[in-house]
Amino acid sequence: MSDPRVSAVVPAYNEAESLPELHRELSAALDRLGMTWEIIYVDDGSRDATAEVARQYGVQVHSFAANRGKGHALLAGFELLRDFDAVVTLDADGQHPPTCLPAFVAAAEAGADLVLGTREITPDMPPARRFANRFSSAWCSWIAGQPILDSQCGYRLYRREVLARTPVQASRYEVETEMAVRAARLGFTIAHVPIPTV
Repeated sequence: MSDPRVSAVVPAYNEAESLPELHRELSAALDRLGMTWEIIYVDDGSRDATAEVARQYGVQVHSFAANRGKGHALLAGFELLRDFDAVVTLDADGQHPPTCLPAFVAAAEAGADLVLGTREITPDMPPARRFANRFSSAWCSWIAGQPILDSQCGYRLYRREVLARTPVQASRYEVETEMAVRAARLGFTIAHVPIPTV
């Protein structure tokens, strides 16, 4: 990406307490990249002060009047940032460390169109969760025709071409899995970045 412009979409639902630390770490990570960047928080009908806290940082805040689900929040953010070269998505609850962001950008610069975060499977993770993650990722990989190591992780980087050419239906959480599978089937190159499990 020559003279790249990277943005971050953060869907948030009742995350007023976690936003200050997340914003500090995320803006610092984006600053270190030395690129033009923007953050947009999509307040998914929060009942707390999520939108008010986000607006304190002078960034874009898009609010839904009622909770519509993560898929709707992501697609709204993608539409508002369609002119950027790449869009990073991460959750607002602190489970996706912004310090990992440079590795996502490096993978894109190396040629990946879609970069997926891959959470470490640890003994602390409940057995049912470990099984569900492995099963869903294996199933998605089979359908996609490319490895998808963690189909449910929301920490990702999408190149603009992926967002423009990958049609999806708005949903709650399924949109992330659908986008990864459709992008793979369209021939986009997928890379993976290990991230810690929080």
